[in-house]
Amino acid sequence: LAGEGLVEVVNLPFTTEKRNRLCAGVWDGGASPVEILNPLAKESAEMRLSLIPGLIENLRLNLAQQTESFCAYHLGKAFRLGRDGSPEERQFLSGILHGPRARKGLRTGSESSLTFLDCKGLVEGILDLLRMGETVGWSRESSALLHPGRAAALIRDRKKLGTLGQVHPEVCDALGVPPFLVFELDFDGLLQYAPRRITARSLPRFPSVERDFAIVVEREFLSQQIISWIKNRGEALIESVEVFDQYVGSTIPAGKKSLA
Repeated sequence: LAGEGLVEVVNLPFTTEKRNRLCAGVWDGGASPVEILNPLAKESAEMRLSLIPGLIENLRLNLAQQTESFCAYHLGKAFRLGRDGSPEERQFLSGILHGPRARKGLRTGSESSLTFLDCKGLVEGILDLLRMGETVGWSRESSALLHPGRAAALIRDRKKLGTLGQVHPEVCDALGVPPFLVFELDFDGLLQYAPRRITARSLPRFPSVERDFAIVVEREFLSQQIISWIKNRGEALIESVEVFDQYVGSTIPAGKKSLA
């Protein structure tokens, strides 16, 4: 993440009750916060369920200093009450993206604002580093924090390992900040699925062959489902499957889309 231009932050593990309700973290099942018995301030009444509230406060402070863009990440622990009432903690990895992405080196041209795909690409880079890019999938995410049409959840074996997306406009208005993107991963959960040994193989004798297919489906149909079907066929010659285009136009029936 540092190599991608994000700065690392380390925040205190305390937050407010309101922010814990808004950012519930990536927990398996419900998440009850751990209350502080004798908090020094009202803003430190509970232990954080998520790392995102601290990153949002970092963004607010940087915007107050007239910062045009702010991209940061935090690798740290989040806390909740377990079913038996005892505190639990897990290692989370979260990031926040706002404003145009800085261009460095020989890159030229106007700076463009960071988008949902930029955020998703950062997470996919982390998955590739852990050799998990081909073993996880994406699904829709419904959350009070995120925009309903620009959010996704990271899934493995029907278990949610992360979320990402653009923060809901109403949340931005309540916080008094412009639109921004966030992601949060259950880092301990990811490490459970990561291979213990990284292996390599020799280069193939023959060049790879790419095939493009256009499939017309319902507008609400998940492209991830098609990718899963192809991967689950067990064809040894198929190494990777990805969606590279989506078309909706006059040649496509109403209510449908063409996925390439």
